[in-house]
Amino acid sequence: MTAFLRFEIMRSLRNVRFVVFIAGFPVLLYLIYAKQAGTFQGLTVAAVLMVSMAVWSGMGSAMFATGPQLAKERQNGWMRQLRVSPISAPRWFAAKVSQGLLLIIPGFVLLILLGFGYGHVHLAASRLAVLAVVLVLGVIPFCVLGLVIGLVFDGQTAQVAQMLTMLVLAFLGGIFIPYDHLPHVMQDIGKALPSYHLVQLGWNAVGGRPLGMAHVLALAAWAAALGLIVVWRWRQESTTA
Repeated sequence: MTAFLRFEIMRSLRNVRFVVFIAGFPVLLYLIYAKQAGTFQGLTVAAVLMVSMAVWSGMGSAMFATGPQLAKERQNGWMRQLRVSPISAPRWFAAKVSQGLLLIIPGFVLLILLGFGYGHVHLAASRLAVLAVVLVLGVIPFCVLGLVIGLVFDGQTAQVAQMLTMLVLAFLGGIFIPYDHLPHVMQDIGKALPSYHLVQLGWNAVGGRPLGMAHVLALAAWAAALGLIVVWRWRQESTTA
């Protein structure tokens, strides 16, 4: 499984779109808006945006690693080859999720360094450690969501579906727009989304506040529910292959 995981990671890192997506867009937004004055939830704009862009980058990396690539693998017959290989379904699933988790690290490190250097964010080592744990574990539902997209859609459609899904999660989850600026109906919808709970956990970690068990349980519930969909789709694929 280690060799398979290494192959998948290197393939993603060689993808120019992926590198630009995890590094270029979040960094550009941070450079534009981080110097604004004001506070939100007791944090500076630079600190809030650092977490928001790290969440956005993590979501994108996790979903890209498991979504459009998987759709292409199904389309070009690579999945059929894997089914007859020694790699079992649980190991394949674990490798895909691990790939998504590992690929969020470059974007996360880049945005943290940018926050410290450009945004002058001051963060104690303990809070930084909590934030790292929150972001790495918190993207698990998005890794699984990428698998759902890759197993439901084919080829180019999966890329469009991923992008639309990410934009909905970002806007309604309060990543791009302050949550209290949204209409009440959208706020109610946003509270149910994993993006809302992850960014709230990130802001709580940076602010030194209790993380909030409700946010943790919500992300766990999303991961479990999406995992069931993946298992169902995998079995469907197996019977029709």
